[in-house]
Amino acid sequence: MDEPYLFAMSGKHLLVAAFLVGAQVLLRAQPVDVVVDEPDPLNKVVEVVSLRELREHLTAVPGIGGEVPGMDLMAECDPVHASLDAALNASRQLVDSGWVKVTGTDTDSLRSAQGVHWVRLHLIARPELKDAPLLLRVASGVPFEVFVNGVRSGGAYGAPLRVGNTLLPGSDSLPVVEVPVRFAADGQEEVIALRLLGAPGSSLRRSGLRATLHAADLAYAVQRTTFHYGIFIGINAIILVLSLLIWSDDKRDRGWGLLALLSLASVLATVAEVGGEQRLLGLQDGTAAAFDALATVLVPWPLFLLIMVLRHLRGELPERVARRFTWMVVAMTLSLLAFVVGVQAGLASTEDGLTFTDTSIALVVGALLGGLVMAFGMGWFTIEVVRSGIRLLRSGGTERWVGAGAVASLLLTLLLQVVSEFTGMAVSGWLSTLADYCAYVAVPVSVAVYLGIRSAHHNRLVARQRDELDAEVKERTAELRTEKERSDALLLNILPAEVAEELKAKGAADAKHFDQATVLFTDFRGFTQLSEQVGPAELVQELNACFKAFDAIMGKYRIEKIKTIGDSYMAAGGLPDPTHGGPAEVVHAALEMQDFMRQHKAERVAAGKPFFEMRVGIHTGPVVAGIVGVKKFQYDIWGDTVNTASRMESSGEIGKVNISEATYALVKDAVVGSPLSVVGRGDGSLPSDNRRPTTAFSFTPRGKVQAKGKGEMEMYFVQRSSDGA
Repeated sequence: MDEPYLFAMSGKHLLVAAFLVGAQVLLRAQPVDVVVDEPDPLNKVVEVVSLRELREHLTAVPGIGGEVPGMDLMAECDPVHASLDAALNASRQLVDSGWVKVTGTDTDSLRSAQGVHWVRLHLIARPELKDAPLLLRVASGVPFEVFVNGVRSGGAYGAPLRVGNTLLPGSDSLPVVEVPVRFAADGQEEVIALRLLGAPGSSLRRSGLRATLHAADLAYAVQRTTFHYGIFIGINAIILVLSLLIWSDDKRDRGWGLLALLSLASVLATVAEVGGEQRLLGLQDGTAAAFDALATVLVPWPLFLLIMVLRHLRGELPERVARRFTWMVVAMTLSLLAFVVGVQAGLASTEDGLTFTDTSIALVVGALLGGLVMAFGMGWFTIEVVRSGIRLLRSGGTERWVGAGAVASLLLTLLLQVVSEFTGMAVSGWLSTLADYCAYVAVPVSVAVYLGIRSAHHNRLVARQRDELDAEVKERTAELRTEKERSDALLLNILPAEVAEELKAKGAADAKHFDQATVLFTDFRGFTQLSEQVGPAELVQELNACFKAFDAIMGKYRIEKIKTIGDSYMAAGGLPDPTHGGPAEVVHAALEMQDFMRQHKAERVAAGKPFFEMRVGIHTGPVVAGIVGVKKFQYDIWGDTVNTASRMESSGEIGKVNISEATYALVKDAVVGSPLSVVGRGDGSLPSDNRRPTTAFSFTPRGKVQAKGKGEMEMYFVQRSSDGA
């Protein structure tokens, strides 16, 4: 076995068809590379080119992709090569039978001392190509000139693409130039001559020359291809999102999850095809090769997932059966992965069929085993899809639409693909496109029809039930509305309106950070003595009278009451709405609370009853606010600001309002427009009219006062300004 083996295949799509009909092993292929060989004019074949061939024959085009309408001139026109530079080399009448042919081996012995290489290509143009605009697309790592029948087309094109002093090899990374050409189409041989200007002593292979011929509407053909793939991706993406939404609503129905995976596999396979073989995403060679490998590895997955969906719809997907299919698709995936790794490692090539560069027994046996696994797996999956689809078709339910789509997708795809690849029909281009539509769209469309029919059926059931429930709903609505109003009122007495709405909407309320909140604490002096002098009922009544008045003051200044702890009252401004309850408003509220306590004390003294006196402390700073627990909800605040406000209260004096240095800085410039209209909020803003602003507060600095757990802190007693009182 001196010659390498070749599995006859043509691209990734034909790979699947070949596995279904059996691997055909040939012993006549050679490794492909650029070569310069001796001429053989007796075997020369001149390619005949027609406009239809240029539009329907697919070829790989540098910089665009692998399935673009056109002709690979280097592969089909028997190019010949010479290294002697002469103007006559471009002539149509030149007999170049003495030139050497460009074929395939590792040896490239013909080198040019001046670095100039001439390549001539012969073809015969059909009459419809006479003066028709065509595009010659040339990829070359060196500058070149193009001559058609001895006439120069344009100027010199291209420039060397180098990394350091190394010329890059022929690939999609080479500069690509589109040269407009026209043929005489007179029945005689047309000659395309390329003059390449390489480095002195270089070979032709170093230029990486590639040349393809296309109709002038090549760009539109690429756009059409991109459009088709965009439709495939869009439809499957819509089905993917729809399936995920339905499955997330009812995770017990595993079929929607399987359908989402099927659509995802189709989307990934299509994107990999576009970015890999088609080269339409503008990716670098390495990335595009990775996409191409992904497309190859994903070949069995759409069929596998389609079987899972069909089996689930039939209600015939026990765990043991699912495991069998899963093990099979894993084995097929590993086989394809080994194939991809072998190609990447240079053990095999797919440039002209599948060629092995290593003829070891282990490699040949492994390839045969992989081919058998793929052939068996694809055959098994195909039969199972057809069988499941036919059973769904015969079920008589709405599931038959999915069965019809599955059968159409598989059978029509295989039929059209085989006809397109093997018959050589002129209509193979649109047959291949139709096959792709069957493969990518038939199942999603059938699923959409199935969903539509099922939705309509459900809507009819819902409408019938709705009529029966209307009377009961109306009866219950009034009761629910009344109960809702009661519960809302109770909830709003416990929580801020914003927090209550969030709690009702989400079932929970997130804790929020506020950069600036003004916290107020009060504490009664003489509470213990009063509790010893009066009964519990009177004590609670007295506390209620005070706290009720405090609640009214908080509402007036839009300050949030937080809680009461025994005889202590806690409130905060600037939350949950930062625009309400600024520092100046909290100070006004504290002064009014002390006014109330002085008036209430006078009334109690006149009645000969014991009384309360109160300290008030205020501090401004950041806090975190939220709900604690899941029962008996309580809106509360946390942070060092709360502790500092409490120290302001405990460090204060009876009948006075003690504020921190932070609060003082925010309210020292507060102004008022009238005795009760607070205009300034500590930001230096002026009243809305043109009157001279009056200061809202006056302050008594206390200097540094020792605060428990805080050390010495600057504090101020605040009272109303005599100007603004």
